[in-house]
Amino acid sequence: MKISIEWLKEFLNFSQSSQKIADTLTMLGLEAECRKNSSNVEGVLVGEVKECVKHPNADRLTLCKVFDGKKSFSVVCGAPNVNKGQKIAFAPVGTTLPGNIVLSKAKIRGETSEGMICSERELEISDDHDGIMVLNQKAKVGSKFKDYIKSLNETLELDITPNRPDCFSHLGIARDLSAKLNKPLSALNADPITYKNNEAEKYISIKFENPDNCPRYIAGIVKNVKVGSSPDWLIDRLESIGQRSINNLVDISNYVMMELGQPTHIFDYDKINSKQILIRKGKKGEFLSTLDDVKRNVSSNELLITNGSTPLALAGIMGGLESAVSDKTKTILIESAYFDAPTIRKSAKSLGMTTDASKRFERGADPNGAEVAFWRVIRLIEELSIGTWVPGIIDPYPKKIKQPKVSLTREKLDILSGVIIEDEFIYDILTKIGCKVTSKTKNKWQCTVPSWRPDLEREVDLIEEIIRFYGYDKIASKYHYQSIMNSNEPDPHNYLDKIISIMTGLGFSQVFNNSLQSKDIVSLLNTKSVEIMNPLSDKMSNLRNTLFPGLLETIDFNYKNNHPNMMIFEWGNIFRQGKPGLKGIKEEMVLSGVVHGNLNKPSIHRKKGRKFNFTVLKGVIDTLLKRLTISNVTYSRIDDNSLGLINTFEIMSDKKTLGLIGKINPIFNHKMDLDIGNTYGFQIDFDMLNQFATATPSFDHIVSYPIVERDLNFVLEEKILIGDLVSTIKENGKDILISVEPSNIFRHKSLGDNNKSVTINLIFQSSTKTLEDKDVNLIIDEIIKVISNKYSAKLR
Repeated sequence: MKISIEWLKEFLNFSQSSQKIADTLTMLGLEAECRKNSSNVEGVLVGEVKECVKHPNADRLTLCKVFDGKKSFSVVCGAPNVNKGQKIAFAPVGTTLPGNIVLSKAKIRGETSEGMICSERELEISDDHDGIMVLNQKAKVGSKFKDYIKSLNETLELDITPNRPDCFSHLGIARDLSAKLNKPLSALNADPITYKNNEAEKYISIKFENPDNCPRYIAGIVKNVKVGSSPDWLIDRLESIGQRSINNLVDISNYVMMELGQPTHIFDYDKINSKQILIRKGKKGEFLSTLDDVKRNVSSNELLITNGSTPLALAGIMGGLESAVSDKTKTILIESAYFDAPTIRKSAKSLGMTTDASKRFERGADPNGAEVAFWRVIRLIEELSIGTWVPGIIDPYPKKIKQPKVSLTREKLDILSGVIIEDEFIYDILTKIGCKVTSKTKNKWQCTVPSWRPDLEREVDLIEEIIRFYGYDKIASKYHYQSIMNSNEPDPHNYLDKIISIMTGLGFSQVFNNSLQSKDIVSLLNTKSVEIMNPLSDKMSNLRNTLFPGLLETIDFNYKNNHPNMMIFEWGNIFRQGKPGLKGIKEEMVLSGVVHGNLNKPSIHRKKGRKFNFTVLKGVIDTLLKRLTISNVTYSRIDDNSLGLINTFEIMSDKKTLGLIGKINPIFNHKMDLDIGNTYGFQIDFDMLNQFATATPSFDHIVSYPIVERDLNFVLEEKILIGDLVSTIKENGKDILISVEPSNIFRHKSLGDNNKSVTINLIFQSSTKTLEDKDVNLIIDEIIKVISNKYSAKLR
């Protein structure tokens, strides 16, 4: 937001430089930057746009005729805010702009351009590049631009945080400066005018559909208005902060908004066609043409100002074109209202609109400031002698807003500030920021907060006010602290570091993806997803129910940029909607990984490259779990493909499921329009992983007795899984069978149709003696018998 230094001095008499004021505001928590009105660019002139028509060969370009005081030039301009009649910064052919850019005559989409209409960034005045720089109408055409810019009032650029709606005005900034600099605020000419009879009631009445949406709506009537240009002082004030003058009535409304932070609106009374104003929500099928000449469809999300039936304006956002003030306007209705902040925020978001008025209302305006702003408008109209106020004011105020009371205690202030602040200073600051101290004891202040500070809700808010005016720079730095940790587990994710280290050691790269996804993506799984109530876009409408889409998009991006061989992993939360409502949302933390392309390429050491496949990924999981001291890991085939995998296997330990591994369902590639090939992935439950990995491993004594190694070769049907075979052997191996590993698979027609030969390597060892053949043969005979009976296998 822009603040004019000269305008600020109407509220506060100060001698500090603009830079000093900016520094003071920054230390108060209102980040400010002094804007230097200067430009070192030579050759730029003040020009005037004489003509402005659409480019015949481009939708977003405009053909302009620019007059430099001597002759006219054809200029192609791409700024959205260029209009006929504007005074602009014109750089003719031959001008050298910052960056050593020399302008030359050029053809743009078939049309000649003999210069440039400049933005503030192109002239190194600010970073603003949203449109061209529109100059004051008093600027002399043909004069040097650098002389013009020096003549402007100095301004401040403020970055206002959302919790300080009161600072979206010169008065709000002046209040904080007044308290900090210990200087009094000057009074405004906004006192109510007395009247005997409320004549305004004959012209208009106010009705509310729901007072919660609009607790207060003030209206008044002014007759015999003279619509015309504004006086120079008013134009200068508005243009000093980047506002364009329209006419005297609209300028007064904008002036009051920038001065007090309270938006007002002026209707042409004769165009209302009713003596009633009804504030209500929109209805399906209704529409309204707003002041920007856009026809907008409204719904029940938007709050409207109506004449009892027809919409007149979007409440708190923008007025309607049909009821706008024009040169023929004779009678006006002045609106000054207080709208519910969430209601306006939802309306603006639903319509995709942001205006100066909506910025203020959706953050929280001042309910009492609505009345001050109304009388300020009336006073300015009388001061300019452009209308006659009809005595009376319509202010039903059906839902009066009471200001909350907040207590401030010395104990809490001392703890949070770390310094001892005098009672006199505390009382002084509380009163200067507008709080009414209703009672004071030795260590406690009872305050009623001002209506313009909706952010002051708790004791800690008052403490923040005391500290920021006391000065953050006065609080000594502490190089150590003492505190009590109220947690049995100071870092619940401590084990993550070890897992990340193992995964990166195995060649994986860690990635981070957005937890919000589109409805189309989350619907690829047969799980009910969690919908966002107010999504930022249709691509971020649901919470993710798997990490695979984000991982696949990362691989696809790298694949399209000539990096097809990828091993990536991610940890994060996934969500499912179990039962309805917030309590029905189930959140699960998982570790997922995906591989794509080749594990290694052909080289001098390897004639053939090796592609990623299931067994490669299984080896990764085996190594990960082994490094985490998780033993007895088995893989069990399941038919469930609902979690994004096909040919899926459960990863189990001690009959408990740790996660899943398999081939990524090709439906992701198809539905997400990905160019990648086959991918393999896994998903592991972090809670289960942590449960197993953090268990204290037991120590086994080193066995000094020799091992006995045997191989068994079985011929069995192709459909029998080797994992099942290994599990059965382990179950019948007694205590001395310490290792069972498949070492070879052989397929040949001599084995019979759909048969395979599997070699299993067995290692036996006893911790108490040296094994003899008879000890081992008994177990091997038992294994052969069980395998033969259970799988119809034959020993080869």
